[in-house]
Amino acid sequence: MTKKRSALWPRLRWHLYRTPAASVIKAIRRALRQRQVRRRKQMAAAVPTTALQERLARQINEFGYAVVTEAVDQASLDALARAASPLHARALSRDVSQESSHKDYWTRLLDEEMHEGALRANNPFAAFALQPAVIGILSRVYGELPRLDYVLLTLSRDTGKPLAYSQLWHRDHDDTRVIKLFVYLTNVDSLEDGPLTFITGPASDRFGFTMRSHQSDVLVNGKVQSDDVKSMVAPALSVFIVETSRCLHMGSRLAPGHERLLYTATFISVPRLYPEPAPRFLLEGSESDVVRSVLLPE
Repeated sequence: MTKKRSALWPRLRWHLYRTPAASVIKAIRRALRQRQVRRRKQMAAAVPTTALQERLARQINEFGYAVVTEAVDQASLDALARAASPLHARALSRDVSQESSHKDYWTRLLDEEMHEGALRANNPFAAFALQPAVIGILSRVYGELPRLDYVLLTLSRDTGKPLAYSQLWHRDHDDTRVIKLFVYLTNVDSLEDGPLTFITGPASDRFGFTMRSHQSDVLVNGKVQSDDVKSMVAPALSVFIVETSRCLHMGSRLAPGHERLLYTATFISVPRLYPEPAPRFLLEGSESDVVRSVLLPE
């Protein structure tokens, strides 16, 4: 009986955290960690920001998204592209498929960058999300230091199968407020390249709460105006931020012969809703207090 209960709880929690109860639970946990939350707010207030970063943060809070290409560090962006290129080439040469994932339309490419399941803080894939511009923008969005949950490099391709999972409209429920930083590492010139597509924050807000985790076009399209739907068709090295817990979104709908290489960094606030996982990032020892706080639990 005990084993059945322990196996049942994660599934019950998965459903619970997709209801308004998640916000109540989060608020209680934050109240119990007042000192930690207060410290992160104080640290965020001390993070220097430019007028551009402040404007982008306001846009994210109002509309749920912003294109931030002009705000990020070009050297970090170039380093990210250089680091992704050989991983992309090796995946294509081996015709790698993500057999262990239910999302067989995309492949994770960062496994070989990991050290015992964690990514070093100075690795380009971690460093890009830790640059001052990103931390500055998100500190203003959250009103406190964000927590970097994880980073991904994914290669999406057509499978010829019906749309499923994140190819359908959904919100993210990793936490109560999930914000993702995206970088296209291949050109996404048309809908055939599978652009990330989302409904702006105010329009998504009108959908309210639903227990349906993924929704078809039929259920969604009739409830929004065309101007509310944003398909991020853009060239390689375009960078954008979307609050994916607020904005209904979908992607990876590729036509045969097309592919999309995408970098994603996922941010949440503290304390996290779900149990703390094994460390996903390794410190090198030279990180600032801000970076350490963004990477690790306190």
